[in-house]
Amino acid sequence: MRKEASEILSDFKNRNVIESMVGPDTIVRGIAGIEDCGPGDLVFVDNKEFVDQTVKAAPAAIVTTPQLAEQFSGLDDTAVLISNNVRLAQAFLRQAYGDRNLYDTEWPRVHPRAIIHDSVEVPEDAVIGPGAVLGRGVRLGRRAVIMANTVVEEGARIGEKTVLHPNVVIGYNCEIGDRCIIKSGCVIGMEGFGFAQDSNRKSHRIPHVGKVIVGDDVVMGANCNVDRATYKETRIAAGCKIDALCHIGHNVELGEDCLLVAQTGIAGSTRLGKRVICSGQTGMLDHLHISDDVVLVQRAGVISDIDIPGVYAGHPPQPVRQFFKNVAVQHRLADIKKSITALEKKLASIRQVEKRD
Repeated sequence: MRKEASEILSDFKNRNVIESMVGPDTIVRGIAGIEDCGPGDLVFVDNKEFVDQTVKAAPAAIVTTPQLAEQFSGLDDTAVLISNNVRLAQAFLRQAYGDRNLYDTEWPRVHPRAIIHDSVEVPEDAVIGPGAVLGRGVRLGRRAVIMANTVVEEGARIGEKTVLHPNVVIGYNCEIGDRCIIKSGCVIGMEGFGFAQDSNRKSHRIPHVGKVIVGDDVVMGANCNVDRATYKETRIAAGCKIDALCHIGHNVELGEDCLLVAQTGIAGSTRLGKRVICSGQTGMLDHLHISDDVVLVQRAGVISDIDIPGVYAGHPPQPVRQFFKNVAVQHRLADIKKSITALEKKLASIRQVEKRD
């Protein structure tokens, strides 16, 4: 990387990420964290406690808030780029200048040990790693990256600029949108957990012959599982971000821009609205409906529909303020019990006195 600070401003000002620049137009050669930045680096600072440390490091450029910008004024060798959302600026700038280049591979662009069905048209700019398997009728978008030992079964579609990391499995006829990132160990489109029991409680498999459709710009962390639908579609809408070790059951629908944190589990046919956030180890029963803009925290265990946007916690979920009030009471239950026992004894003694009178 070699960029003038004014070039960075120009690249991102129209995207409302960097608003302005003060100070000299320096040369940026890399992006670093606050702890190890130095001359030539660009660094992101959105907390006043890091101001002194950053000034001593004398980086080439600082991306900071309008409120903190004044504290960096007067630096002779540092450009100050001002952003109203430093974290968002970090995301965009690092994607543009500091991300891993998956197209600069140590292997041939299409590895000779990849197994590709004759019916597959491989775009000239796609990358396919060693041991990858692409079945009959697979469709690849331009600049798709299929990394080592990943399997894409017959009839599946992989969108433009989508990356499948090593050891991913995409089931037959499933569809992955553009610019998705599917990380190692994910399995998308395997048969869901569906069985019927007879009178002896023996379980008999119900075939799942639907598919999974994943929208554009979805990121899925390592070792996630998304079951194919029983008949139609399991659907993950555009912009969803899913952490590692999440399970999404058959026929589930996630609305746009949902966030699922690690070990979230959603049972079959449950529907989430847009922008739903599930914190770690959230669990949901099947056939539920969760409204737009619901946030689930404190290992929420959802057993019924949630129709009103807001923050909910616990099992069963309740509005978060009510939850913390109840938790506070729970911690005092032993003392409350003692007080009630003492009151009961006092009341009993009063009644004995009244009887004697």
